[in-house]
Amino acid sequence: MTLPAAGWFPDPQDATRLRWWDGRTWAEATRALPPRTDPVVPVVVAPVGPSFSVGTATIGTRPWASDAGNVRRLCVLTVVAALAAALSAAWNPLGLVSAAALAIGSAAVVAPRATGGWRVLSRSIAASALVVAVATAAVAASAQYGLF
Repeated sequence: MTLPAAGWFPDPQDATRLRWWDGRTWAEATRALPPRTDPVVPVVVAPVGPSFSVGTATIGTRPWASDAGNVRRLCVLTVVAALAAALSAAWNPLGLVSAAALAIGSAAVVAPRATGGWRVLSRSIAASALVVAVATAAVAASAQYGLF
């Protein structure tokens, strides 16, 4: 551990005085704090780093979480992609079901028809269907062409 260099520091026992620090221990020498001649001015600290703001044109006028009249919880493409991916794991002639799951899952990821928080869930399910479809397509291709 590195200790501070020798010098005058605020006295740990009396806040109105300075005490000499010799680099290892406090000395007996003390002196009064010099009077402040300049007024204390508050310092404004600006944030450092990237800052951004969202323009009002990109914000919808209705909150997505409480808009009960226009909530779309179900994305048909996501459901079909998930079913096709599950079917491709059980029955996948020539990898055709995997190809269909890949196409439908891609469309569901790019343009989900759900709104609000359901949109995130819909994209997540569609992405999972894509992973299963890719895996089953690889298995079908290896069986078809005798890779393994």
